[in-house]
Amino acid sequence: MASASMGDFTVTVSPYPAQTKTASSSIKGLQTTATVVNFADKILITVTQNGRLAHWVHVPLDIAATDASMVSNPYLDRDDDDPESDLLPMHHLTATTILGGTIPELEILGQTLATQVASAIKTRNERETRLVVLGMGLDKSMVAREEFSELVGLVLEVI
Repeated sequence: MASASMGDFTVTVSPYPAQTKTASSSIKGLQTTATVVNFADKILITVTQNGRLAHWVHVPLDIAATDASMVSNPYLDRDDDDPESDLLPMHHLTATTILGGTIPELEILGQTLATQVASAIKTRNERETRLVVLGMGLDKSMVAREEFSELVGLVLEVI
C-alpha cells in the first residue's frame, strides 16, 4: 500500500472492495456465521447466530514501545517448543468491550474469543498491527467449553 500526504492528513491507498471471507457451521443446533472484512486499518470479524449482533469488542495488535516489558516477560512467554502453548492467547493482548456486553457470561466469552482470535492473527503474522474488532450475536447456550472450541474453529476458517 502506498501513502500520499495531502495537507494535514494522509491518504492510504487500499484495495477496493475490502477482502471478505465467510464461513458457516451449525454449533449446538444453531446456524452460526463468521465473516471477516480486512480493511487497511482494521480487521472486522462478526460471529452471528439468528442474525444477531449484540456485543462488540476490540483488541489492539500494536504494542507501544512503553509496553515492551509486557511482551518480553520470561515468566509469561509462551513456550515455542510446546505445541500446546499455541492454544493459549497472548498475554499482552487485551479485549475491551466497546458496545453491548450486558450478559456477563457472554461478555467473558466474547472477550476470550476476541483475545484468542487476535492471538492467532498475531501468531500468523507477527508484524500485523491493525485493530481487531469482533462483533458477536451469540445465544446464551454458547458458554460451554465445547461450543467455545467450535466458535474458535469457525473464526479461524475465515481469518
